[in-house]
Amino acid sequence: MPLLAKEVLPISSKDILSWCFENRSAFPQDKPIYADCADPRRSISAGQAYKLVRRLVAGLRAFGIKKGDCVCVHAFNDIYYPVLVQGIVGAGAVFVGTNPGYTDFELQHALKVSHAKLIITEDELVGTLLKAGRDVDISPSQVLLFADQDQSPLRSWRSLLQHGEQDWVSFDDENLSKSTTAFLMFSSGTTGLPKAAQVTHHNLIAQHTILYDNPRHPEAFEDRRIYPMPAFHIATAGVLHFSPLRAGFASFVMRRFELEPWLENTEKFGVTLMVLAPPLVVATLALARQKPNFVRHCLRNVKRAVCGAAPLDRTTQLEFQKFLPVDCPCTQGWGMTEASGVGSFFYYPESDETGSVGRWLPNIDTKLVDDHGLEVGPYNARGELCIRGPTVIKGYLDNPEANRRDWDSDGFFHTGDVLYGDEKSGRFYVVDRKKELIKVRAFQVAPSEIEGVLLLHPQIVDAAVIGVPNGNGELPKAFVVLSAGSKVLEEDLKAWVASRLSKYKHLEGGVQFVDAVPKSPSGKILKRQLRDEEVSRRREAKL
Repeated sequence: MPLLAKEVLPISSKDILSWCFENRSAFPQDKPIYADCADPRRSISAGQAYKLVRRLVAGLRAFGIKKGDCVCVHAFNDIYYPVLVQGIVGAGAVFVGTNPGYTDFELQHALKVSHAKLIITEDELVGTLLKAGRDVDISPSQVLLFADQDQSPLRSWRSLLQHGEQDWVSFDDENLSKSTTAFLMFSSGTTGLPKAAQVTHHNLIAQHTILYDNPRHPEAFEDRRIYPMPAFHIATAGVLHFSPLRAGFASFVMRRFELEPWLENTEKFGVTLMVLAPPLVVATLALARQKPNFVRHCLRNVKRAVCGAAPLDRTTQLEFQKFLPVDCPCTQGWGMTEASGVGSFFYYPESDETGSVGRWLPNIDTKLVDDHGLEVGPYNARGELCIRGPTVIKGYLDNPEANRRDWDSDGFFHTGDVLYGDEKSGRFYVVDRKKELIKVRAFQVAPSEIEGVLLLHPQIVDAAVIGVPNGNGELPKAFVVLSAGSKVLEEDLKAWVASRLSKYKHLEGGVQFVDAVPKSPSGKILKRQLRDEEVSRRREAKL
């Protein structure tokens, strides 16, 4: 039997903007909700956002944007990024966020899939964008600059603000809320090109309601957050673009992630809630080996730290905990684009020292299945996580094959993540991605376990492990980033792992030293890229 939600909260059937702005009396509307870390004088209050949204709605309509059209923001973080998103959604259109690091091939795919009618981008990204746009019939007239001034032949996005104010598209209908797409978020998945996940108004409202409007878990401290991770990704977009309008969260925006400035800003702006990805934790710990007092000082105001986007080794989590204030819990959560961000975590102030991703949130049904789709558990067994609930996306855009494959007849989305549930505590644990498990003889090896052991080594900055072919099976191979000046050899690291893990988990596939481990913007290790490179390397070696 599936594990049904133990608690069900009512979810509004309104459009996301009406739902956000109906709460305007809950906090001062002149309070800044977005501030620029580089220049705090640049800020936007909820009241200013309200007027800007109405002006953007009028401007987008004057530009020719209609209900259901896609508008792409191809830019780095800025305080006006979420306001653009709010205006796009308010006009009845769909926000498409793309990675500023995309090649023209990757960007072309995103523009083609989304059929974007307008793209807002930065000067330094225009070249790649126009090159990609030519191949999908996007002309310069469909491009606006995310800058204050026009730069011929391109006009500034601020030209959209010159058409007065208009009401946003509003509704109070459950079917409309569930069917109306607000975001198209590109999900890398495990096969093929990224798929366009359709995140609805209902998804976004449910996500906020479950996380922040649960009456059983009222706010225990002022929520002040910093956003170093990209605004196009669900890990940031699911909160940054609308939750401050609803709840008045103070949100401090960094253009790009830089380690020491991020930590300095965390202290400077009194950040109380840290949302982390594993690379941020690993990088902070590497810096803490050199500057422990600096790191502790920068984290002194933090009340709660939550890590997600990818599994974090328990030992690494506990090591990071040492640099946080005494009463500040550091916990993990599980989420993905298809779940609108978060599906499980620990409500404050619960702590965890086991490496769990917590318990399932209200309104979320789950089950674990084996390789044949048969249920196991839901506790005391390992299986692929399947999830159902109001935060699960309505499907992938124009991809019926993936929709048939990834949703079953009972409405559960098959995540590809392998989890284990402990019945006594109710806590769940990520074992690994289903397609990333390494099959060594009769055993299945979780790369994250070996990665965790490698990261314990004092001279390792980062590491990733994949399976490489060996007869009818695979062997674990590590890709390792060493600290500056390290003299560690491959055999040293093989011995390090061999002294800590069972024989079938040894690095018999080898160790390769690299300058960096490839990762997605949310911090997930790009295992597929490593595997593809390994295949190419082996093919060339045979020639």
